[in-house]
Amino acid sequence: MRTVWADIRGMVFDRGHGRIAYVVSVVLKVLLFPRIQAVLLFRLSSVFYRWKLYPLAYLLQAIQGVIAGVEIHPAARIGPGLCLVHSHGVVIGDRVQIGEGFRCFQGVTVGDDGKDDRQPVMGDRVVASAGCKILGGISIGDGAVIGANAVVLIDVPAYQVAVGVPARVLNRETRIRSVPSNGVNQA
Repeated sequence: MRTVWADIRGMVFDRGHGRIAYVVSVVLKVLLFPRIQAVLLFRLSSVFYRWKLYPLAYLLQAIQGVIAGVEIHPAARIGPGLCLVHSHGVVIGDRVQIGEGFRCFQGVTVGDDGKDDRQPVMGDRVVASAGCKILGGISIGDGAVIGANAVVLIDVPAYQVAVGVPARVLNRETRIRSVPSNGVNQA
């Protein structure tokens, strides 16, 4: 139950308007937001999968797809605080291991690379930006950020940024030079 509350807190932010307003906000968003429903269905399908009630687990996985366009395998191990920022097109494989506080945008795929059946192991507070693919038996460290549309086939150290196709890890100097000092993008 603690995991479910961590997931909800990760997707429904307390805006400081009081406890009753926050509770009402949580209830409404759980009822109305498909991305939150998909996470709750994943958690329930995981329980059924662990209890070896595979037909029920796979039924809930199918409902995730219908409701929110998400396919998270019930055998995936994902820590508390899972946040689907935008849910459509998210696919997470059966042997994936993800730590706490995973933030996932639309169009993300996390799974095997087709060469073998190994899948990624990811640390805490990883951000997977829109359209990225994280594939194969690789390791993604705590706090890593995967850039939009990146195809990650290599390990990404903790607190680093991976971008490109195929992805490369940006070093600190590259990241600093890529941000203009006045905050304006100079294309």
